[in-house]
Amino acid sequence: MDIRTIRCAKSQSQLVIHTDAGCVATSWQVRGQEMLALPVALADFVKSQKTGGIPLLYPYANRLRTDHFTAAGKAVDLSRDAKLKRDANGFPMHGLLIRWPDWVMSQPAPDELQASIVWGDHAQLFAAYPFAHTLRVRWKLGQGKNENANQIAGQIAGQGANERAGQGANQIADQGKHPQANSSDDQSALASTLTVTTIIEADKGEDVPVSFGWHPYLVLHDRANAQLQLPARRAVALAQIGLPISTDNSAPWLPTCKQSALAPLDDLFQLDMRGASGAELGNSFGELKSSTQVVPTAAIIAQQQRIEMKFLSGYSFMQIYSPAGANFVCFEPMTATISGLCDGAAVVKAGDTFTAAFEIRVF
Repeated sequence: MDIRTIRCAKSQSQLVIHTDAGCVATSWQVRGQEMLALPVALADFVKSQKTGGIPLLYPYANRLRTDHFTAAGKAVDLSRDAKLKRDANGFPMHGLLIRWPDWVMSQPAPDELQASIVWGDHAQLFAAYPFAHTLRVRWKLGQGKNENANQIAGQIAGQGANERAGQGANQIADQGKHPQANSSDDQSALASTLTVTTIIEADKGEDVPVSFGWHPYLVLHDRANAQLQLPARRAVALAQIGLPISTDNSAPWLPTCKQSALAPLDDLFQLDMRGASGAELGNSFGELKSSTQVVPTAAIIAQQQRIEMKFLSGYSFMQIYSPAGANFVCFEPMTATISGLCDGAAVVKAGDTFTAAFEIRVF
């Protein structure tokens, strides 16, 4: 079993990655507290196809409507992978790398780990997904100073005030009623950060579709009293089988909001990347953007703590997943909609590179 651990003394955090089990992060401890959830005991988890911790869903996130489709001008037959993971309805799910063991690893610094796959060098992967390219992933721990430290401190304090006053999980106290935090000595002004960067290099002379995502299981300790902050977004209508009803999304844009974490969630949203001008900067079925002027942010606010998911670049969709009674919330960064690989995903042109990044912050 190949296990790598990276550490950042400054942020008092460490990340554990099982490189021979799909490079899944199974533990992220911040100041001694576990931030990630696993569905079963660790020994059983790494032997299964279950998702938990922070797994990479590649080359497609969530599910596809068929094994057979055309992407970037090539016919794809995923059924050639005998170990293909499927959902309860038999649809391909979560990509081909959930427990893939063969990565090239490097650790350039104590707080950083890198992994890569030259896709065409692996017959099993190439048979199912015939696009020669190089995939790279980087995990980096650090510490960030928040630009809105006072606002976050107020939100956390407000959440505690609501719980003590019995005002219910659907409200948050007015930030103006709480004293401003002193960022020089208040730990809430600093964040322990985990930044995950994914790079597709179309370096083998052919176009490569882009439809991957990540599935971070962030711990939710007190669901009844926690709140979720959602970024500006619009809903993508899904059928009961979990596939988009249409590729033409005309739902209204919804503003940033907060809501109770109590209700079960399994919803897909397109993130609002329009910027201050109101002009579209990127969408699900058009040109793929590596970066935008907007950084959508989702968050869990609970128990004097705030956990943020920041969609730094490359991700235009977010699935929110938290079943009834679960001790976790997943804000899933996705480069395309569910089944986007079948329905018309954007591509990295031969010779180009696509980079996507997200960052999790713990205050």
